[in-house]
Amino acid sequence: MRVDRRVSSRGALVIAGQKIHVGIRHAGATLAVEAADTTFRVYHGDQLVAEVARTTTKPIARYKVRKPEPPRRGTVRHVSA
Repeated sequence: MRVDRRVSSRGALVIAGQKIHVGIRHAGATLAVEAADTTFRVYHGDQLVAEVARTTTKPIARYKVRKPEPPRRGTVRHVSA
């Protein structure tokens, strides 16, 4: 099975509840993850970026990447004196 995931700003992605670090150089990129019985293989295009052992038995819940959320505005708190 092959699914897409977006890399966080810290260089990690999550699949089936397992966090995989691929490096900050891939931050914001959409990578393909190939799921096997015992491993996850992460690809950028046709280049293998990482291969890690699968430590979870959870099923893969999402198959497509969501669009990024728009930036949130900070809340302003007023302190009365």
